[in-house]
Amino acid sequence: MLGILKSLFKEKPQINTPEDIDKSKHFCMLPWVHSHILPNGDVLPCCVSDFNDPYANVKDKSINEGWNSEKYNAMRKLMLSDRPVYSCSKCYELEESGIDTMRKRMNRWFKHHSDVLKSTKADGSSTNLKMRYLDIRFSNICNFKCRGCSPALSTNWYEDHQKLWDFKSEEKKLINITDTNPALWQDIEESLDHLEIAYFAGGEPLMMEEHYKCLELLIAKGKTDVELHYNTNMSVLKFKKYDLLHLWKQFKKINLSISLDDIESRGEYFRSGLNWSKFVENVNKVQRELTNTVYQINCTIQLFNIHRIPQIHSYFFNNKIINEYGFIFNTLQDPSEYRTQVLPSKYKKIAEGNLITYMSFLKESHPNTDWGYFFSSLKQQIDFMNSEDLTHLLESFQKQTNKLDMIRSEDFKTTYPELAPVIEV
Repeated sequence: MLGILKSLFKEKPQINTPEDIDKSKHFCMLPWVHSHILPNGDVLPCCVSDFNDPYANVKDKSINEGWNSEKYNAMRKLMLSDRPVYSCSKCYELEESGIDTMRKRMNRWFKHHSDVLKSTKADGSSTNLKMRYLDIRFSNICNFKCRGCSPALSTNWYEDHQKLWDFKSEEKKLINITDTNPALWQDIEESLDHLEIAYFAGGEPLMMEEHYKCLELLIAKGKTDVELHYNTNMSVLKFKKYDLLHLWKQFKKINLSISLDDIESRGEYFRSGLNWSKFVENVNKVQRELTNTVYQINCTIQLFNIHRIPQIHSYFFNNKIINEYGFIFNTLQDPSEYRTQVLPSKYKKIAEGNLITYMSFLKESHPNTDWGYFFSSLKQQIDFMNSEDLTHLLESFQKQTNKLDMIRSEDFKTTYPELAPVIEV
């Protein structure tokens, strides 16, 4: 293994310019402009990389020390030669179905920093790394327990997870990185000086005091030109002493990505904790009071909802909450039992038919609207769903769903009558 790495280190980098980045198959800008930090201190290349494959931990290291770990450095060497990296396999898999990925998106956003690649040393390290994209998950606190989540990113999942898998956890319910490493705040404050995008996700970021402290620091530093990006369930607009709308009004641009996987009762089932009427009230209030905000619905596509995309999209589009570019498709890959590929062929055909019919409807009813992105994304979801037959996971899906229904006093068959036969054992 060492011999392979040494031979890679001797290779001349293939990626040097923005044009090289555009043509790359495996390269990603993030290892030069970003580190993703989890509530337990684990450092990852990004939020979609393998959580079981950490690159460092900031409990006893600075952000820069973690960023220049041996594993991170090896990753940069592979990236510069446009070679695949194990941690990035999710992006590679999705790209095989033509889906726009985190890798491609980050390359578009940050390729203007390609000059930093030249500062990479022979061992893959760099002393010129600056945090342009902030994504620190300060804690796992969350008031929801979505079916596609886990205790790692939701405190509300803690008890149900133990009941579902019949074990007693020795882990703490609430995990907070600033509790285990108070010195991290100095690193964070220094990182804010170079930021272009601050991304807040969770858990639920609007329930994290550290998120509000970051906003106050940015305002104090006069960095209100930093774009604020969110992945939020929109359940909270006031938290402790903080008035969120007052803080948001001081920034030039806010990209509000609202996590929602269905509407009304189906939304409340999959995203347990959602109060649909309160959600609608909060979204309407933000729309009334803010003019600096771009809205998106971040919909995680899984076997529960792929056939429901027309109903979900039409609600937000017809109510003028989003435009034709405002529906973001997040393809669920874990847990595997929830992938759209698990659906029997009969249900795949029904879902595909629904999506094709909806595309025709939109084209006819809104002929002057550019549906290129939305239609392309729908077709990519169809391709991904049909790319593999994972019906062997149906039994596991059935057992997990039935057991969680018992734990939560919920009922899949009542909520999704059109999918009721899928759950029958």
